[in-house]
Order: sequence, then C-alpha cells, then structure tokens
Amino acid sequence: MALSIPRRINNYWLEDCLGSGYSGSIFRACHIYTGQRVAIKLQNVDHECPTNRYERAFYPMLQGGEGMPTLWAAGVEGIWDFLVIDLLGPSLDSLFRKSGKNKMDLRSVCSIAIQLISRLQIMHTRGVLHRDIQLGNCAIGLSANNKTIYMIDFGFSKQYIDPHTRRHIPDSKAKRDFLGNYWFTSVGVHCKGKVPSRRDDLEAAALMLIHLLTPGGLSWTRNGVPKTDAQHDRIKRDKLTARPEDLCRGIPAEFEEFLRYCRRLKFADCPDYDHWKDEFKELANEHGFSDIDDFVWPPPPPKVKSQITALHQPKPGPAPYNNAPNMEEVLNGLAKLNLKERPVLGDQTNTLVALRKEYGALQKPVKTAVIEISSDSDDSADHPTNIPPPPNRFSKATQLHNLAASAHKATDNRTLSMIVTDFVACLQSTRSRMLTKEGFQFLDTLYKQLADPSVFAVPLRTSRTRSTNQDVFQPPARHVKLGALITLRREVTTAPNNRALAKMVADFGTVTNKSSGRTITKDGIAFLEGLAERLKALN
Repeated sequence: MALSIPRRINNYWLEDCLGSGYSGSIFRACHIYTGQRVAIKLQNVDHECPTNRYERAFYPMLQGGEGMPTLWAAGVEGIWDFLVIDLLGPSLDSLFRKSGKNKMDLRSVCSIAIQLISRLQIMHTRGVLHRDIQLGNCAIGLSANNKTIYMIDFGFSKQYIDPHTRRHIPDSKAKRDFLGNYWFTSVGVHCKGKVPSRRDDLEAAALMLIHLLTPGGLSWTRNGVPKTDAQHDRIKRDKLTARPEDLCRGIPAEFEEFLRYCRRLKFADCPDYDHWKDEFKELANEHGFSDIDDFVWPPPPPKVKSQITALHQPKPGPAPYNNAPNMEEVLNGLAKLNLKERPVLGDQTNTLVALRKEYGALQKPVKTAVIEISSDSDDSADHPTNIPPPPNRFSKATQLHNLAASAHKATDNRTLSMIVTDFVACLQSTRSRMLTKEGFQFLDTLYKQLADPSVFAVPLRTSRTRSTNQDVFQPPARHVKLGALITLRREVTTAPNNRALAKMVADFGTVTNKSSGRTITKDGIAFLEGLAERLKALN
C-alpha cells in the first residue's frame, strides 16, 4: 500500500515531485513564512536503507564548501525522515540525455573534470568519501550559480578519518558487500572487494569522464542495469579486463594518464588534486577553450571556427551592371586584339638586391642550394646568419632524422645537451605532440650514446672493459606506467652519471610508447629539458 505524502513538512509546503527512487522521493518546496524555494528529500523512517539518516551526519561537515548544497533543516516528522537542502538545477545525467548526443564535447568534459576534482578535494580534506560518483549525483546550480557543479546524494558516503584517533582508517582483506554504482565504481572496490579510499573516488571520476568522451559510453554501461547475478558478473569481468589504453583510444592522452595515476595510488595516499586540475586546464587551453572553470551548457560554439567563417565571408560586390554587353560581342572583341611583343610590366631583376638591402646580406650572389641545418665547418662567410631561412623548409621527420644523426656523432655531454634542446624545440614546433618513428629513432640513439660511455672520444675510465654482464644495461620492461613521467621529471635533476640518464631515457620511451596516441605531455617535455640541463652539468 502506497504511503500518502503530506502536504506540509515542518515549515515547508510541498509542491511538485522532482524525482523518486528506491530509497525515497525529492520535492520542490516553499518556506511558509519567507517564501524561500528549497528541495526536500523524504524517506520513510523504517526504510531498510536509511540514507537520509546517513546524509544528515555528513552535511554539517561539508557546509560552506564550494559546490556543496546547504542543509537548511532536517529531522523526523511522523513517519517521514526529511532533509531540506538547496534547490538545484538538472543533473549532468539529465543534461546529457536530453542533448541526444552519443558523447559530450571536450570543453564540457574538461570543465566537469576540474570542478569534480575540486569537489572531491573539499570532501576529502574534510575527511569524507563520496563513494557513489556518477552523472546523476552531479547537478548544476540555479540563477547566479548555473555554471557551478554541485555534489549531491551523500547516502553512501563514509568518513575515512577515524573521528577518535584522527588517523586514516585501516585497510582490510575481509570480504565486503558491494556498495556503489555499477558503472563507475573503481575496479578495486567493485571487482575485488577492497576497502574504498580517496583513490577510488578519483578513479570513479576518471571512468565517468572517459564515459562522456566515448561514443556510446563505456562498453559495460550499454546493456542497462543488471537484473541477474550473471549480468552483474559480466559487467565486473568487462570492467576488470578493460585496459586503460583501450578505454581511452581516440581521446586526449590526459584522461588515460589520470586513470592510470588513480590506479597506481596506494590505499592511504593523498591524491595530487591541483596537479590534475592544472592538467585539464592546460588541455582545454591547448584546444582554444577559455573560462574553463565555468561549466557552460549548452556548450558555446568554438571561437576558432567562428573566426574562420567570418574571414571567409564574401565581401559585398558591386551592383549588377544592367547594360553589360552580351557574350558574343565580348568574344569578337578578344579575337581582334593585336597581341604583339609587349613591354614587361614588372622588372624582377631588383628583387635579390632588395632582399640583400633588407637583411644586410653579403655582396655574393644568392645561391639556390639547400640550406644545411647543421655543419661541422666554422666558416660563417658562406653561410650568412642574418638572412632568415625560408619557413618550413624541412619537415619534422627530416629534422628528427638529422638530430638522430648528430647524436650518433656526438663526442661529449655538452654536445648531447644542445642536441636534446634542439629535439625539444622540434617537438614544440608543431601542434601535434605525437612521437613518430623518427622521434623514437632519436631516443634509441640517445640511449645508446648514454648507456655506452666508450662511444665518447674521451671515456671517463678507459681501463674498464665492457665484457661483464653487469656492466650492460638492460632496457626496462614495456609495462612501465605513465605516472613514471612525474618521477622521471623529478629524478633527472640528480642523476649521478650517464648510465642513470640512459635508464631514464629508456623508461621515457617505454612510457610514451604505451600512452594513447604516443603523445608527449608537459611532464615529458619537462623531463627532456631537465635531461639537457643535467647533461650540461655532467660534462
């Protein structure tokens, strides 16, 4: 028998129902005396899953945090347990479904990523885990707050800081019942029954972001909510066996790196929230998105495209000439033209002279030979440096090939340092950050130079032979994870010798090869810049 919902709860008149589910319903309501519009969550006090009672304990801990709803009142009236909270707008799930698209645009996803990580940072700082990250539990605000994403529904939340000892809760291998959602709960919690911690909230956020960018969503979300144990087991199996590089194929590499980072965290580790917010901000900036801290829906049209459209709009032409001659008269007139020898309208013999005056070139005639990128000759008379070379004369592949050849001939660390600096400049000269086969060829050459000191003209110790197995460095396995970039970036500044730098170059190549799209991130660029500086210091 359905329970009758009262017309009034506490000092609030209930209006229309905004939604209902397994554990209760939520209504729009109005304060009797002030007219304030709020939302009221109603739940039967005898419900087997008293989420209102749980939420009531967490709201005071979260008050005042950006994107955290205000709790205006709470209590029990008759058989109803009620919570009075801020009235918010639609959830991200509702917005996404109504858009009718099979994936969300990159600007919106980057904005969601930044705000979601910020919300989790607030919750975790106050000792609370959410444990139910999903699109339906993220809602946008109303009026002046319509660009802010709010976290809602703390019925599954938990304190990970013991209120008595003020220490992190202990890990446990005891069997646990599953608590969370089927789609985005972390692999450790959902498939392996592990105790949830901060890392699992972030992994759920990473899966949700990847889901939004994947056409049709993550594969295990496409068959709906499982109704049998067999269907649930299939979801867990699909989630457990899905590799990050497969999940993130075709989307920016930052999302794969974020997922791998979350899965690499230990149970009690504190995530680097600010680092990943900066990563997604930089990703948005690289794609020309501004004001990325604000969630704007519907997403604004890309500014670059609108500018291109404006540039190519045809200019208004002259008014049509009504008395124009017909085509036959025009053709007859052309046939009668006397095309004898005519004077040249433009004398181009002075072009080279003008160029020499403009750039202060030498008085030698300009040759059309191919310009060399590097030369062993110190004679600068035949290669004036004050005339800028024509742009884009060499392709990126050719430049990388030349750099690999130069690295093979290098005889000291200072030369290698300059070559690595040129390598970084070449990578940054184009918008594409993918490391091509020529780039890997350069890394292979650099690794061989650093791993084998005898290739230098003056080895540090010529008396030592290289016949012993322990002197030969073995490249690391291919399973080195993307998060190693941060470690490489930090440790390259203190590398004791070339052999240690060689190992880092090998790790860097393996990490890049395993990443989605083989792209080089800003941490990779920072590592290469640090490598160049360390080579200079070890010279």
